[in-house]
Amino acid sequence: MTVIQFREVLEEELLQVAKLHNDLAYFIQKETKDDYWDFEILCTTQTYEYLQTFINNPERKIYVAVDDKEVVGFLAGEIVLCHLPISSINKVGYISAAYVMPDYRGMKIMTELEKRITDYFKQCGLMYIEVNFIANNMLAKNTWKGLGYTTFREQARKKI
Repeated sequence: MTVIQFREVLEEELLQVAKLHNDLAYFIQKETKDDYWDFEILCTTQTYEYLQTFINNPERKIYVAVDDKEVVGFLAGEIVLCHLPISSINKVGYISAAYVMPDYRGMKIMTELEKRITDYFKQCGLMYIEVNFIANNMLAKNTWKGLGYTTFREQARKKI
């Protein structure tokens, strides 16, 4: 068994990350059965192009877990404006996507990836990290809670 490496993504790994990013969307779709996730087939090329915006951008990072040249998990984060413009908190770190392949879950991979994004956000002088997830995505809810995240805001919607 090889040792899993954790580091910032390499540009040549973006296609692997794009596939995992789409696997994340399919997982959320299956897990939550939420109307917002009503799609059929995702285009890996579009996801790849979106992820390219993270390369060489000082306010965006993607960290990966690599097992023998295969990306088995990733976490994407970026610096965004605080959702409340009157707050003294100007910018926050935002985790925009995170996924670990099923065979690698339970191995503390997300813990290691989250440590790296936390260090990056701290180096940028930020005080908070935010993450959103669908309320009935229990895997996400338990993962983020286990990493020390607490609910500070809830969002509601009504179907009309």
